[in-house]
This record gives sequence, C-alpha cells and structure tokens, in this order.
Amino acid sequence: MRAARRARILGDADLRQGRCLEIGPLANPVVGAEAADVRYVDVVDRTGLVAHYEGDPAVDPDAIPEQHFWLTRPDGTVSTLAEAVAADAPYQHVVASHVIEHVPDMVGWLRDVAQVLTWDGALLLAVPDRRFCFDVHRTPATVGQVVQAHLDGDRTPSVRAVLDHFMRAVDYSAEQAWAGEQPPTQGSHPIDAVREQVARQTAGDYVDCHVWPLTPQVFAGLLDDLLALGQVDFAVERITATRVGDQEFYATLRRLDRRRDPALAVDEARAALGRLRSELPDEGPPRSGDADVVPAHVVADLEQQLAETRERLVKVRSARDRARRERDRARAEATSSAPARDGTGLVGRLSRRLRP
Repeated sequence: MRAARRARILGDADLRQGRCLEIGPLANPVVGAEAADVRYVDVVDRTGLVAHYEGDPAVDPDAIPEQHFWLTRPDGTVSTLAEAVAADAPYQHVVASHVIEHVPDMVGWLRDVAQVLTWDGALLLAVPDRRFCFDVHRTPATVGQVVQAHLDGDRTPSVRAVLDHFMRAVDYSAEQAWAGEQPPTQGSHPIDAVREQVARQTAGDYVDCHVWPLTPQVFAGLLDDLLALGQVDFAVERITATRVGDQEFYATLRRLDRRRDPALAVDEARAALGRLRSELPDEGPPRSGDADVVPAHVVADLEQQLAETRERLVKVRSARDRARRERDRARAEATSSAPARDGTGLVGRLSRRLRP
C-alpha cells in the first residue's frame, strides 16, 4: 500500500537523478535513504517532533527520522525554507506530502522551493482534497487570501487561518465521503478550545492547521492566477483527480527556466495548465436526486480498478493451477516408486508363506 502511494506521489520522477529534499516527512517519509540521496527538513528537530506528537496514536515516534534541517531558530523565530537549507542546496527534487496546505505563506513557500531547486528541478506534491476530510465545511482557498498572506509576510498561520480551521473542522473520513454519508454539522473542537488556539496564535505561538483548503481544480486555478500575476516560478506538469476511495491528489510542478524569455515561459506554462484543467472532472456539489448518478471519471476509475483486479485474478488462478499440476505429478511419482502392496512385494510374499 505504501509503495503504491509512493509511486502515485512521485509519478515518473527518477529520484536517482540528483539529490532530494523531503519537507515534513514526520513518521512516514515518502523517500527513504535506500531510494535516493535525501535530506529531511521540518519546523523543529526530531526531539521537538517527538515531544509535540507524544500521545498521538496516529504518529509512531520511533518512526520519525532525524531531521537534517529545521525552521525554528534557537530564539524561537521561524526561518524560511530557503534559509534553513541554503548550505545544502540545490536539489533536483523536492517532495512534500500534506505540507502545502499548512504553509502560512503559499507564495513565499513556492518561491523558497524554487530557490532551492536546480533549474530543471521538480516539486512533487500530495495534497488533501478538502471534500474528503475534516475541511469539508470550509470555503476553498482564494487567490486573494493567498496573495494577502504573502503581502502580510505571514511566518505563522494567521488568525484567519486558525479560526477557519478550528471553527469548521469536523470528524469526517474519505470512507464516509465516498459512501455518500453527510458530514456532521457539529465541529470537532469546542469553542473554548478554539479560543485557546487563537490566544496561542496572538501570543506568537506557531499554531499548526490547514491554512489552505484545496481540491484539484481549486489548486490548478490558484496556480493559473498566480502565474498570471507573476507570483510563482513553476509550470504544472501533472495534476491528478482524487482517486475513488482516496482523500488526496497529486501534482508535479517544474521550475520555470527564467533564463528564457519570462513572458514566453509563463504563457507556455498557463497554456499547458489550461489543458490539464480541462481534463480534470467537474467538482460541483451533488444535486438533490443525483445520488445514483455516477460521474464518468468515477466510472472510468472503477473500470480501471476492475481490470487490474481481473488481471491479478488471472495470475492467481494460473499460479493455483500450476501448483495443482505439480502436486498431482508429485503424487503420481510417489505412488509409482512406492513398494507394491498387491501381493507381489515383500509383504505379499511373507503373507503367503504364513497362510495355513
């Protein structure tokens, strides 16, 4: 299961080419040391991560790797990604699984990533789809919010982000969403807990939360707007629809080569992104009475999964039949080489002698 997910995140990227940086691997790195020359970076070092997630059943502290770099300085201030890894950059690949939705300043973060990549480097993303997780009641991120956060120089999630996250989060899984269950209306955080998180934020603490609720279409639209505004240095090579039963989508962003004509590079990137967006399924809310109508992309995904299952079943049956044939052959050989018991062998001769 982990290998399949890793393959979906990486797409056709060859991590043997160049060096790799993984951001926020926590206890489940996408890239292991056996697969690439990889470095890890997070907000704090391993000791801080273990302390922060102590008692969290979803995080195995023993699986958290040592962090090569971390953003929090000794004085408690937070550096940028580019500042934290400057001595080790550049990298051919940067991998970030469930990270971009957390970053306080998406524009600044994407610029930092571009700065630590080689000219032809790629950013590989796994991003939660807000429709299939606790963000289901939240309004999708807007380009205005993204640009405002950058202009404000956010180094920690803003009051807006903290409030939206803790006021609207609900206990809702991808399994429930794909099964057609309605999300709960009651938030998962009591109002006193919301006030506590806001107080922490205003006191200067880093309050981790989902800053940017996203879907494949929303993310593609944001990147298109940011390209048009000259705010990002990436072309989008790949962006996937959320697979049936899953709660995340994947994207590959390639650094724009600013050594070329910048305007031409942006125009080409937007044209390519437009083609990718046209291939993504519609994400409009379901209408009343449409519960039994399965969208075409869902049908295609299910058909693909069915074909893969049938192929595996054929292989299993073939292996079973071979095992049966070998078993029958072994039994036949054992029978033919066994001592005769029809009166012609030693037992038969002895029995005849002993007869009265």
